[in-house]
Amino acid sequence: MSEVENDTAKMVYRNEDIDYDVSKLNPEAQQAFMMLAQLQQGALRQAEIEMATLRAAQAQYNSIIKSNLDEEARINSDEPVIVENNED
Repeated sequence: MSEVENDTAKMVYRNEDIDYDVSKLNPEAQQAFMMLAQLQQGALRQAEIEMATLRAAQAQYNSIIKSNLDEEARINSDEPVIVENNED
């Protein structure tokens, strides 16, 4: 029995609608591909999750503040706001 070579690449890098078989690239490019894949699946994915968490927290904090606004804390927009400049 002879082993049949599989023409389907296991790792594919797409650049400008052209696919490249990563296993046929030089070792430096193969390592860069692996690092890019790890970055996209690991660190970037984790950052996306953290960003979603922070946005949810931001929305919740704003909701809490808005639900607790009252007239006592309101600044009358008819009164001038004084801003002091402390530069010497």
